[in-house]
Amino acid sequence: MKRIYEVLLISAGFLIICFVYRGQHRATINPGWDASYYYSITEQIQKGTTPVAGELPFIKRIATPYLIARMSDMTGMSLLDSALDINLLGTFFTTLLLLCWLGIFFKESWTRVLLCFIFMMAWHVPLRFSFYNPMTTDAWGAAWMMAGLLILQLVRKFYANRRTRAWIAYLLVYSLVIGVAALFRESNAILCVLPFFVVYPLGELNIVSVTPPITRGINILRKTVRTFFNWKTALLLIPVLFVLGAAMFIKKFIVVTDPENYSYIWTAISWLYLKTLPEFVLGILIAYGPLILLVPFFYGKYKSLLRERQELWVLLIVSLLLGLIGGSDTERILFMTGFPVVLILIGISIRQVFYSTQRWWFYLLLVLQSISFRFFWSLPDYPGVNPHIPIPFFGIAGSHFKYLNLYSRFSNYYLSCILLLQFLLLFLATWYVLRNKTVLRKDKSLL
Repeated sequence: MKRIYEVLLISAGFLIICFVYRGQHRATINPGWDASYYYSITEQIQKGTTPVAGELPFIKRIATPYLIARMSDMTGMSLLDSALDINLLGTFFTTLLLLCWLGIFFKESWTRVLLCFIFMMAWHVPLRFSFYNPMTTDAWGAAWMMAGLLILQLVRKFYANRRTRAWIAYLLVYSLVIGVAALFRESNAILCVLPFFVVYPLGELNIVSVTPPITRGINILRKTVRTFFNWKTALLLIPVLFVLGAAMFIKKFIVVTDPENYSYIWTAISWLYLKTLPEFVLGILIAYGPLILLVPFFYGKYKSLLRERQELWVLLIVSLLLGLIGGSDTERILFMTGFPVVLILIGISIRQVFYSTQRWWFYLLLVLQSISFRFFWSLPDYPGVNPHIPIPFFGIAGSHFKYLNLYSRFSNYYLSCILLLQFLLLFLATWYVLRNKTVLRKDKSLL
């Protein structure tokens, strides 16, 4: 399928999803919710207040509120309606960029389109969630992250081809893009270290020697100096400088109302202490759905890819770390920081099952994925009025239950235990089904 047809198909799917879920009941902006802080920031920007005052960490994400305020000024719409349009537009761009990103790794159209559809249908990320809570900042942060990753592949390409001027030019463009990305989400700052893993992949200092330890240490030191202390390293600091520049730019236009009330370090430490391993594992399963269970069985199919493109490993590790220590909404953080890598791993895994005698199991997992991602139900209002706790089946059916039961952090203890048990049984069943898998067609879809 030509790429233009894929774009048209994705666009049609995007519009259909918007049409189907446009009736989603909009949540009330409750005090203490992220949306209440973003709404206050947006109001100040619209009124022309300078500097803009707000609490950490929300005040650091000032770019999306700025877009919402300008949209409201130009159209006369309310801030919430403007926020919905801005975030839907950002999600659409993110999806198109994701399609281009997946095109680097997969030849066949159906794999790319399916993975984009899975991204759009996740209930806890921008497309559907924007109808529920328009005042979010994830959509445009993800769009700029995807743009940065695509440009980084050009940096890799021209560096490998020893076209020095071209890779320096694209490195500068990459620096500008991630500098802008950091204005939308501070977690995008991690992108500034990825070029180091492109130019200096781990293993550069692999020294095998029979010389004495002291001599070997001197050799390692000499090779370290030769490898890292050169003009290329200086150029790789440019993205870091752009991210620092973005931080200084934000600091110039904001004032933190209660700087002693929030600390990134203490927040990370507290969540590391409070978030249990079963809760974190359940957060991963809810974030990506039953299809994520295929990934461990096909490590041999993607390990060479991760070894070659070590920046993917970095993104994956950072995503897991942020999901653990970044806050209470584990599912959203995991998905929005890790989907560029995890969707690749899921895509590789589902192809192995699709082109085997166990293709029927892939279809079954797709059905369970639709249940887990709530294809058939809207999100319940917060806090929810129905005290009845439904029995989950890879998710909670319906829309009449307490909203927070959807999240691993806030869910009822028994619901969480049942969900974990269901996923465990599904994992064991997947292992049993795949252990005698027969490949019907050799997979040559990876580029």
